[in-house]
Amino acid sequence: MQLKLDTAPWQSATKAVDGDGRHQAVGYWHETVQVAPGAPLSDKIQCDVAIVGGGFTGLSTAYHLKRQKPDLDVALIEAGVVGHGASGRNGGFVMPLLGWDLLYAVDKLGDKTARAAYRVMYDAVAHVKRMALEHNLDCDLEATGYLLLNTCGAREKRARREYGAAHRLGFDHQWLERDALAAYIRSDRFSSGVFDPHPCVINPAKLSRAMKQLVESLGVKVYEQTPLRALKDEKPALLHAGEGEIRAHQVMLAVNGYGEALGFMKSRVMPVHTFIVLTEPLTVKQLDSVGWSEKRASLESARNFIHYFRLTADNRILFGGEDAKLYFQGRYFDRDESVFEALKSRFREYFPLLKDVAFTHEWGGVLGVSLDMFPSFGATGKYGNLFYAGGYSGHGVALSNYAGALLAPMMLRAAGETHIPEFPDAPFFVGHRPAWLGFEPLRYMGVQAYRGLLHIQDIIEGA
Repeated sequence: MQLKLDTAPWQSATKAVDGDGRHQAVGYWHETVQVAPGAPLSDKIQCDVAIVGGGFTGLSTAYHLKRQKPDLDVALIEAGVVGHGASGRNGGFVMPLLGWDLLYAVDKLGDKTARAAYRVMYDAVAHVKRMALEHNLDCDLEATGYLLLNTCGAREKRARREYGAAHRLGFDHQWLERDALAAYIRSDRFSSGVFDPHPCVINPAKLSRAMKQLVESLGVKVYEQTPLRALKDEKPALLHAGEGEIRAHQVMLAVNGYGEALGFMKSRVMPVHTFIVLTEPLTVKQLDSVGWSEKRASLESARNFIHYFRLTADNRILFGGEDAKLYFQGRYFDRDESVFEALKSRFREYFPLLKDVAFTHEWGGVLGVSLDMFPSFGATGKYGNLFYAGGYSGHGVALSNYAGALLAPMMLRAAGETHIPEFPDAPFFVGHRPAWLGFEPLRYMGVQAYRGLLHIQDIIEGA
């Protein structure tokens, strides 16, 4: 396998570092952290493991490798700065979701496999909480739980089935309606909901930067402003990175939705975009008017094109979703004005009492989405020394922060460390390979047609 960077898709995205060497923030989260871009790689180096990508997946892999084998020589390269990409732009929802939802996972996988996979996902949620506590990571973690809200009869029927499946599998979801629902949120648009008490929320940019400091304290060498320009599948692998070069016995490709530009998992993991708008800080009185000031649950609407919304630490409302876009030839964008306007309109529909609230920030980012919406972990290459994880399909905050727990044992054992125990009961997506979606323009046309059908269903159902 040979990879080569195509810079064309990046021309429409904000560069992480400007001409004066300063980080360029995209969205609110980046404004809450101080970023001094690190020096790029300019030399020829050798290491045991080279990690490509300074997001949650790469940072987690670096952390677990060094915890299990402290003398391992690990180098991590990041094209921009750690946390500038998806791991610093997402909504900050730490949830156990796989696929479209739990019911979808059960329908596709069966009870036994779905239960085992979701157990791993709940372990991933607990891992984020545990890491924040153990290492005192400043990331505004708040244990909010997660409430899926129904806005129409068709979605309520599906939600009841999902609620039943959750209890059959041994999970403690709660069905909420009328007064029980109003204790969490009040809006005439929401008729009922399913509450999961375990998820939490974080500030993703803060967590990314805190994880960078943590792995560096363990001895990981982090090179920012160092894009992977080409990779040759040799033994050891050869990486042309920035103005330098790396020879590595193993490589971890932690690129998710950005793999398209490298030709990795091309047309298997698509760079689909989601967008977010953010309000000014709200008063307690304003939050009380919609019943959101006490329980502060993170929320999501039950529809094909979901809306996800939550409170920040300073009581802003983050409101995202409404659409998910794949741009022609895999281009990357930070903004889409039509989606921003649609989000603001939907926000006022859900919360008419907050119709005069001002919006202060708008931004977008890329998801790595597979056809079946399931993630994919594994090894590839002529020598089996190229590892990967991605395809989180919009539910990656928890799993990407846990990725190293699954990958590190696999990588260390492959390197001959047979005393390292395997991850117990590895979930189905380890070794899972996403379906291929074809070449452009057929892929683009097919995805647009599918998006249209999903939108039509949402309109017909009134979701």
